[in-house]
Order: sequence, then structure tokens, then C-alpha cells
Amino acid sequence: MKRLSKGDLVYVPSGATLFTNDKDGTVRKIMKLSQPVNLLITQLEETNYEVLYEGEKWLIEQRKTYEVLE
Repeated sequence: MKRLSKGDLVYVPSGATLFTNDKDGTVRKIMKLSQPVNLLITQLEETNYEVLYEGEKWLIEQRKTYEVLE
């Protein structure tokens, strides 16, 4: 898989976990997806993507996502 960039879409399967962190890196909120979705990457981190889901910014591990092929 190629390295994705800000503004790209990723496919996230059902059962994947989205999470948010506090400023100190502690996990604040967790949510498990009940259905697969395509999400917009808003920021790149070392091992996570920041994505937009239902109007909120969440984190997901890069290895849990798939490139959306056109």
C-alpha cells in the first residue's frame, strides 16, 4: 500500500476501533464501528491517521485501514 496523505480517503472495516487522545496522549474516548466506512484523513501521525467521522476528529491505527481505489 502506498503512503497515504492528508485529504485521501481510507476504507475502515466494521469492528475497527476509533479513539481520541488527551494532550498527554492518554486515550479519552473509544468507539467501535458497527459498519464499514470510508473516512477522510485530516492529519498524519507516526502510526495513526486522524480521520473525520460524523463531524468529529478521531484517530485510527494506520494498519487497520485500507487504501480506497478509484
